[in-house]
Amino acid sequence: MSVAPVTISSTEIAGLLKNVYSDVRTEIFPRSTPLLANVKKGMAGGPMNLKWGGNGVNGDAVLSRPVGLNASSAGYLSQDAAATEKNFILGIKRLYVTRQIDGLVITGTQSKQAAFLSIIRKVLNEAKAAFELGMQENLHGDGSGVKAVLASSADANHFVASNPYGITGTTLGRGGLLLDIGMYVAVYASNRTTLRGSAVITAISNSGDNITVTLGGSGIASMAANDVVVSASPVSGGDTSLNANTNGLINITNRGNSYTSLHSLDASTAGNARWDAIRLVAGTDVGDANNPTEMDIYDLIMKVAGRSGKNARTTPKEFLLLTTPGLEKKLAESFLGQRRWDMANKIELEGGFEGVNICGVACVSDVWCPRGTVYLVHLPSLVWVDAKDFGQVQFEDSGAWRFMSGRDSFETSFGVYTEFGTANRAAHGSITGYVDTADFGFVV
Repeated sequence: MSVAPVTISSTEIAGLLKNVYSDVRTEIFPRSTPLLANVKKGMAGGPMNLKWGGNGVNGDAVLSRPVGLNASSAGYLSQDAAATEKNFILGIKRLYVTRQIDGLVITGTQSKQAAFLSIIRKVLNEAKAAFELGMQENLHGDGSGVKAVLASSADANHFVASNPYGITGTTLGRGGLLLDIGMYVAVYASNRTTLRGSAVITAISNSGDNITVTLGGSGIASMAANDVVVSASPVSGGDTSLNANTNGLINITNRGNSYTSLHSLDASTAGNARWDAIRLVAGTDVGDANNPTEMDIYDLIMKVAGRSGKNARTTPKEFLLLTTPGLEKKLAESFLGQRRWDMANKIELEGGFEGVNICGVACVSDVWCPRGTVYLVHLPSLVWVDAKDFGQVQFEDSGAWRFMSGRDSFETSFGVYTEFGTANRAAHGSITGYVDTADFGFVV
């Protein structure tokens, strides 16, 4: 005897999804990347004077040393000399992921929950993975949302790109780092104002530092060298992520002195000199560009300590070193003759990650880190703002699942309202310009 199919209502779908995504929110998403997991950890010792004001997040940046000690044999008091503080402002960025389910799979044959639970977990795992990769891009970027820069374009359906994160004049990694099949992207002219158009990526081919991209449909007309690629939303009239990403380490550390302004404070303005990170260049400011050593890291630590007063030699657990797997390997090779690179020399980090002990600081490799770069990050000085936690996008009782007009399908979206920044820019630093040819990572 046949068993009649059992249909699951939208209310039951929403209830199941809520139960499943709750553990994703509390256990998986905050720990999905080593940097994000440890930013969350660092918040316990971070600045406490931030507030959500509707238009943005406000905080105080200390821009001078706390001077004023005076000695007097006659007992005269010292002159007031409070440290200079200025207000900084962070806006809120909105990040989204959408997933769809065909109507056919919302039919069970025995137990409604057993039939649908595995589908729900698949949807959530894909959404989590998309957020994981997206947050890596956000945290390592510069806020512009640029994924790559065009080297050339043969026609409306093809372009060749390189330079992930959009930094021209230097190659920060393989061009396919942030581009893949299925992405809906937009292309802007090099002025980052003129929108060429948008389309979905249907095929890719990676060769060296270049990625050749094939676009679906009619493609995008008039593309040219030095145009930039960003993600987009397939809405009528077009909407893109240009300048809509959170801040990332590139602009927080003022890479190349190209990001003097951060959180509405400009390091080039008189009196704001301490609103800047330490920037060292391998082979010029430290060591040999081909052979990074632990002493290069020591120099970076001392430079940061001198400017900010935050010393990784005295409080190493407050800091994190981030670099590529290739540079982590080279750094390890520089001290393998003196000590073993094993569990005895590793440091446990938040989120189940492990770091190699370099100058007492945990060093974590990250394939999204720009090529040839080592970051020194002071975790308590970072700011992570949650205006809306990871969860489904809906209003009151409108329902999180939407019927797709003209199709036997449903879709749901997840979103985060957030921002990433720092209350003490001087507490971070970087070394750039190392030769890193290993190219470990996801690009194939």
